[in-house]
Amino acid sequence: MKQILAILTAVVCITSLSAAVSKAPQPKGGNGSISGFITDSITGQPIQGAQVMAGCRLHATTNADGSYTIPNVPSGDYIVKAKKCHEYVAKEYPTPVHVEAGQHVTGINIALAPVGGGGGNGSISGTVYDKMTRKPIAGAKVTAGCCQNYAMTNNDGTYTITGLRDGSYIVKAHKQGYECATYPEPVVISGGQSVSGIDFYLIPCKLRPADEK
Repeated sequence: MKQILAILTAVVCITSLSAAVSKAPQPKGGNGSISGFITDSITGQPIQGAQVMAGCRLHATTNADGSYTIPNVPSGDYIVKAKKCHEYVAKEYPTPVHVEAGQHVTGINIALAPVGGGGGNGSISGTVYDKMTRKPIAGAKVTAGCCQNYAMTNNDGTYTITGLRDGSYIVKAHKQGYECATYPEPVVISGGQSVSGIDFYLIPCKLRPADEK
């Protein structure tokens, strides 16, 4: 009789436990969202009308206060990137953004550097070398942003591009007989500063065999 009571008690306990598990709150499903603010890296002011993308298909546009929300984001990891063409240099959030099912991820903020141009007090300078011989290259053209902002290297390979306003610049160097080179990261001028040490090592173009037409 005691064995029967013990078996019945165990069955009741298991049934009660199963019921308790089934009534436990379950994680909410559905899509989540990614939100944050996009600002000017120099002034700190919000940027209105910037495009923010998560992956290839999910995107949003910033409001007047620089805020954005990308809705309907399925769970997963996303590369978040912000841009405003012709005004700011595109930039990625430093790490992939992870979204759980139904999770609203906030604080994904990105500061964009404005595209630079002429009419300022800043400058960019450096030296252009031959990568093979390590000797300076005279007469190379170095551009910062648009083609109007440029300088030619001196006999010692040095150059200085002046009259640049605050902003971000893609700096390139080229000369006939060498492959064009782009500095590995945008050069940012802030507060009319002079940025030095932007050096290049140009690779000579490969000569074709004499019998190749």
